[in-house]
Amino acid sequence: MARIRGDIHPLAPHKTLRPEAQVDDGFLTNKKDKRTMKHSAFLSKVAKTAPGSGKTLKRRRPNKKLVATMESLADALPELEEGAQTLDQLREGKVRHKSLKSRPGALKRKEKVVKAEVARFGASMAALASVPAAVNASGAGAGAGAMAVEEAGSHETTTSATSSRWAALRKHISSTMEQNPAFST
Repeated sequence: MARIRGDIHPLAPHKTLRPEAQVDDGFLTNKKDKRTMKHSAFLSKVAKTAPGSGKTLKRRRPNKKLVATMESLADALPELEEGAQTLDQLREGKVRHKSLKSRPGALKRKEKVVKAEVARFGASMAALASVPAAVNASGAGAGAGAMAVEEAGSHETTTSATSSRWAALRKHISSTMEQNPAFST
């Protein structure tokens, strides 16, 4: 660091004789010396941890039994199913998304997810398209006398029709989407 900061001249030799040094300058570290030091440190660690070295490892007291059983641990794990969707979910149209790992076959899995999303989007759009037909059918039997009133309030009608479409779409999506109970109201 001192050489980088500029405290030591950049052309000065890396190893010089130092009369005040605590370590003998004959023991200058080259690659072979460093390897010898690492090897001896490793051997000392192995000698320390060898059985019968005098130091016993601290073990758990036998009167402290584990509370959990394998069954309770298995119950805590999420269900691991190949399809990730049960028959009930398929019947209700609910979708559970999982993140895709990047491994062989990821593109095929991505295509499956995209196809499922396109189908789900089509169902949502069909639900959205079915709402205005019901609104128009209820207003069709009013007759010619209501035409002038309808033209005057056409802005309100389109606003209410649009809001009812969005409400129907929100209702359809919320009914077909699986929600975490912590976030549902």
